[in-house]
This record gives sequence, C-alpha cells and structure tokens, in this order.
Amino acid sequence: MQIHQDLDIHHYSIKGYGEGEVVVLVPLLAELNEETDADGNPAKGLQQERLTRSAIITAQHLVRDWPPQGIEELTREDVEMIVALKPEVVLIGTGARLIWPQRALLRPLYDAGIGVEIMDTAAACRTYNVLSYEERPVAAALMMI
Repeated sequence: MQIHQDLDIHHYSIKGYGEGEVVVLVPLLAELNEETDADGNPAKGLQQERLTRSAIITAQHLVRDWPPQGIEELTREDVEMIVALKPEVVLIGTGARLIWPQRALLRPLYDAGIGVEIMDTAAACRTYNVLSYEERPVAAALMMI
C-alpha cells in the first residue's frame, strides 16, 4: 500500500509498505546533514529507499537491519537500541499480524518512561507518519509483513 501525504524534506517518513518491504523517504544528504551535494549544488529533495529487513525509523534516524526479523527473535538488546534514540513513544510493528512480545522484553522502554504501542506493521507505518507529522518524538520499530 502506498501512503499519500504532504512531504517533509527534512525528516524520514514512510511512503508505503507491502509484503516483504517498507518504502522510506530519506531526506537527500540526511546523514551528512548538509544542504548541498558533493558538487556544491542545492539538495533536490527526497530519496526513496526500499527496506527488506526490520528497521527502526524516527524523524531524524533510520536504523537499517534492526536484528529481530520476527517478534520471536526480539531481545532486550534490540529494545535498548530503541531506548537509545530517546523517543516519547515507540510503535512496534510485529509483521502481518499483531503478536504481543514478552512483557519483560519491553522493560527498558517502561523504565525509560517511553510509551509503547504494539500493532501490526501496516498500522505502525500509518500511525508513525501521523505522529511524526505532528512533530511528536516517535519511533517505529518495524518487522516486515
């Protein structure tokens, strides 16, 4: 499914999702945090990237290849990677179906005062964009559909 929205060229957003992929809009030169390219030309907007492995996305960060490929592989260390990004709320997308992780694995989020919502990945993608465009400090930890 493709998501239609107003584009923000300064933040990561989700353009669409489908079986085995999430399409992310990546601000041009986002990781260099510059307004020009290597030739000194002005940045020309967003790049699109297809993710085929689990990832974490915030407005300012994209963690590619987040280790758990399914909720059964989620570890405390994986959750601590989310905590390190310091979101206010995290949306955990568990794939094609909502599957609750073991509560103990989420303890680092609770201890840090970070809100947690568990949902299927499609719902997490849509919700991430809404909260992100409201400029809420949100992270989406997404496992593939």
